[in-house]
Amino acid sequence: MLFVFYHHTANVFPDSVDLFTKFNPFAELFIVISGFMVGYVYLHKEQHGELVVRGLKVLAAYFVISVPVAIGMAVLGKKREPVGEAIFDVLTFQSEPTAITILKFYGLMFLLLPLILPLFKRHRGLMLALSAAIFVLCTWFANTRDPALENPAAILLLFSLQAQLFLMLGTWLGDLHRRNRLIGPRFYAIMLALFVFGLVLDGCLGFPSNGEKYPYRFDKLVNLLWTLPLLLALLWALFAATRQWAAVALVLNVGQNSLIAFLGSEVVRQSVKLALLLGGVHPQVYGQTMMGLFDVVLVTAVLWLYRAHGLQRHPVLHPLGGR
Repeated sequence: MLFVFYHHTANVFPDSVDLFTKFNPFAELFIVISGFMVGYVYLHKEQHGELVVRGLKVLAAYFVISVPVAIGMAVLGKKREPVGEAIFDVLTFQSEPTAITILKFYGLMFLLLPLILPLFKRHRGLMLALSAAIFVLCTWFANTRDPALENPAAILLLFSLQAQLFLMLGTWLGDLHRRNRLIGPRFYAIMLALFVFGLVLDGCLGFPSNGEKYPYRFDKLVNLLWTLPLLLALLWALFAATRQWAAVALVLNVGQNSLIAFLGSEVVRQSVKLALLLGGVHPQVYGQTMMGLFDVVLVTAVLWLYRAHGLQRHPVLHPLGGR
């Protein structure tokens, strides 16, 4: 969760260090972990209506955040445009005013999972092979048709067809773990082999810059072969060393609701933008940044309160006789 916060704020700085583009597997790991939970919790359930509800909530949260920010950019930004056009572009995925682009992918995938999971459960190998083939085909298209990828909706579709591979791999791993067949010497050996192979291959290619991954190119895939296993090992070592710290308990508490954490990362990003703006470092528009920060703070706070109190269905005012 902390790495996602870092991922959403590092690119706010005008001149991010080049290391960020070469070691940035955070979004992919987040998708794999999401797939892991799908395979561990939802795969063997008979009904998947809960996933549809979750997908609708994710899309609703994205629109509630993005539409007001787009309005602020239209009214107060450097490129003035009609407010109606700005709203329409957000609702049809034609523009992206925030850093929570991946919520669109999550919302769409959760809506499709009730159709995908029954097939995955019956034909696991075939579905994984099909998922990998879709990834390779779309990545080849992204490498060969780069100038044509200008429409945000088309980029979202292409990226979603690629990112589904990480979700499906995570689902497979979650199912293996549910059956106690994941963690062991074979898993560690595979992770080590992927790390060595990916590092050597990336080194032979000269470690090309690969921060631009929406959609993916093959150089990003090569980079992920060694950065993902390394990041998993670093996270395991970090958690093993700090699991008793109070700060870790706070992170785990926030992480229980990943949607709120995603919106919280946008709060952090907008706050960093405001700080850079006030310090004269970042050439952003003051009114636009203030409106974006106010919106994401408000929505995140409302969702947090709803999660903490609304779902418990306790009345706000208790009768005196019931105390």
